[in-house]
Amino acid sequence: MKMRVWAMGAALLAGLCVAGPARATPEPPALTVTTKDESTSMTLGLTAQLRVELDHVDKGPGKEAEEDVLVHFRRIRPLVKGSVLTKDLTYQLQVNLVPGAIELIDLYAGYQFHPQAQLLVGQAKVPFTRYRLNSYKDLPLAEWSNETRFFGAERQLGLMLHNGFDKPGKIEYELGLYTGVNQRASDAAGLAQAFGEKLPNPSALVNPAPPPDTIHPELVAHFGYNHGGINVRRPSDLEGGPPRFMVGATAAWDARPTARQDMSLRIAPEALLKAYGFALNGVFYLGFWEKEDHELGSMAQGFTGLVAQASQVLFERFEVAFRYTLVHLTEELRDQAKAYAAEQMAAAKGSEAEAEVKEQYKSVGKVSDEHDLTVGLNVYLLGTALKWQTDASALLHVRPDGDRIDRRIRTQLLVSF
Repeated sequence: MKMRVWAMGAALLAGLCVAGPARATPEPPALTVTTKDESTSMTLGLTAQLRVELDHVDKGPGKEAEEDVLVHFRRIRPLVKGSVLTKDLTYQLQVNLVPGAIELIDLYAGYQFHPQAQLLVGQAKVPFTRYRLNSYKDLPLAEWSNETRFFGAERQLGLMLHNGFDKPGKIEYELGLYTGVNQRASDAAGLAQAFGEKLPNPSALVNPAPPPDTIHPELVAHFGYNHGGINVRRPSDLEGGPPRFMVGATAAWDARPTARQDMSLRIAPEALLKAYGFALNGVFYLGFWEKEDHELGSMAQGFTGLVAQASQVLFERFEVAFRYTLVHLTEELRDQAKAYAAEQMAAAKGSEAEAEVKEQYKSVGKVSDEHDLTVGLNVYLLGTALKWQTDASALLHVRPDGDRIDRRIRTQLLVSF
């Protein structure tokens, strides 16, 4: 099976190398219907990713590694957006239609009072880092890094005041007030994962989690300085040109975080440099949690994170990319997580759920650091509307009972319009 996958990939790459010229810069086409005065419009879009994934999972000393090959649709996301009665009143709806993971992704409305004062209301990404505010469609590697799984940004219900988060100028800002409830279970799950807990998923369209009994307001603020006309909406330098850069910082504070689910404070400075097809991106993260139930002085640092990413466009058709990420869990957090896991397993002893509870909590507190080193190649077949992405990763899990190294290869075709 592996040989067939590699042979197919090699044949496709050879065909692309002898094909006619293509540019990485053209934007995906848009299908838009408007009224005669252009005050009301509707744009339809669709993005799909068909992925082949080969995983080699290290199960620990003395145990045979687990290998798996998976062929699946990673994302199928139709999009509807436009304006109503005036170009200042906009809307967006995005869902995921992957079987088994049918979800509401985005549903929000926006109004522009002034180019420097725009309001967004509904379910959307919280503005936690420009790196994450951007789209998965433009990633120079096949998937988001470990940091998004631990730190976010996640989707929440709330409102955001901004000056054009989708078309940021030289100075950009986003200020958000949210419910504090993670609407999807895929991102910003670091604290829950550390304690072995499973996040509910209110956005699932089949058997969704019930709404929470209470909300806990969360404030999120992002500021950025974008120099030289840099396009910060895309991490790669597909446009080319002389040196440009961005520097920014984000903070998210949860007034009453849910225990073992939500970080109380997240901080992330970041920078992006582009020049002549080369791009270098860096983000540093700090995550804090509450050791006790909102008691004064109970907040402590639980996580440190780092993303370092670079890419280079070659011959307008190809792009090579590199990314290193680190997530560190503090000893204090791991000790409390192990104590909590021991309590849960002791409480379940002798019950019908004993085996299930033991499986859920058996690895809690045993990983202190997560390292991810990934290299990749992108082939732009029809600009950004159709591209083929391949990457390979080494994943190091630092554990007191022996480090483990997983290996992963992913190749996918992405179509977007």
